[in-house]
Amino acid sequence: MIHSLGVTMSARRWTRLGLNAAKLSLQRTSVLHSAVLNRAVAARCAPLAIEQLQVRAFSKAAKKGKGGGKQDKQAAQSAEPTGDGEEVKALKEKTKKNMHGAVLQFTRALCQMRPGKADAGMFDDLHVQAYGQHVALSQVAQVSVSGTHSVSVNVYDPSLLQDIKKAVEAMNPVFSIREDVNALQISFPKMSKETRAELIKAAKKQAEQSRQHVRRVRQDSMNSTKKLKEHMSEDDVKKFQDDIQKLTDDASTEIGKLLAAKEKDLNEV
Repeated sequence: MIHSLGVTMSARRWTRLGLNAAKLSLQRTSVLHSAVLNRAVAARCAPLAIEQLQVRAFSKAAKKGKGGGKQDKQAAQSAEPTGDGEEVKALKEKTKKNMHGAVLQFTRALCQMRPGKADAGMFDDLHVQAYGQHVALSQVAQVSVSGTHSVSVNVYDPSLLQDIKKAVEAMNPVFSIREDVNALQISFPKMSKETRAELIKAAKKQAEQSRQHVRRVRQDSMNSTKKLKEHMSEDDVKKFQDDIQKLTDDASTEIGKLLAAKEKDLNEV
């Protein structure tokens, strides 16, 4: 009897231990499952939380200022991305690109204004009028060094000889050019007082042409704002015009610096 009671109590004790172990295992499983579930929920909710923050930020921007009504509406419209905003941005980028192009073209023109040793490479950027188009000299002629101070321009089509000669004369007024049947013989003069004065004069003329180009680009951009005025506030129009004027001033300043550097270079040769 006593033995049976001991066995029964032992069995109950093991049963309780087993239940406790099972309970503990279940709790651990529950905790692990909760952790995995929390990570999954966090991963899915993160974009939503970010989106909510963005919406709140947008709402604050829209509500900024005293009172509501008209000011809130204007603030919301200015914060909202529109096609007109993209159009203004594109127009500004186009203006910047065209003005930069004018400065770059002036830089190339100055590089071509030099006497001394012959260099065929200085004709790489030269464009000429041919067949009703503006084409690179390399498409209609071949330039090669023929002497220490001379180059030969062999023209593929003799009918283009005069047009090519005109372009070379405009590029560098101090060149001495002699015509052959289908070629131009170009001599690079040595530096002299007269040559220096002629080159500086040509550089100043080219600088003024480049500034005129920049001013035309500015005027075109200013005219374009008239089409956008009905979609832009007066402040936005003024800011855009100020930005265009700054681009104009920067380009003109750069042209002036390049001209001054060229004059200094020519005076030191």
